[in-house]
Amino acid sequence: MPGRELRADAGHRSVSVGVYSRAPEVPYVKERRGRAVKKLLLVALAAIGGLLVYRQIQADRAEQDLWTEATDSVPTGS
Repeated sequence: MPGRELRADAGHRSVSVGVYSRAPEVPYVKERRGRAVKKLLLVALAAIGGLLVYRQIQADRAEQDLWTEATDSVPTGS
């Protein structure tokens, strides 16, 4: 009949065309959020890696300074 709502099955509620128009956006939004989370995790891992490298370089420099001080042939006070 003209003017009636579309029905998927006679036993289910009828759904008007256009009521659930946001459904196709959901996978796109989830995919976009997933990419953002992946980028954030990548940046966080890069920052942690950079921090670890920086700390290792500082420890190596401190050890080298200590070794240089211990093996220096000229006393510091002279």
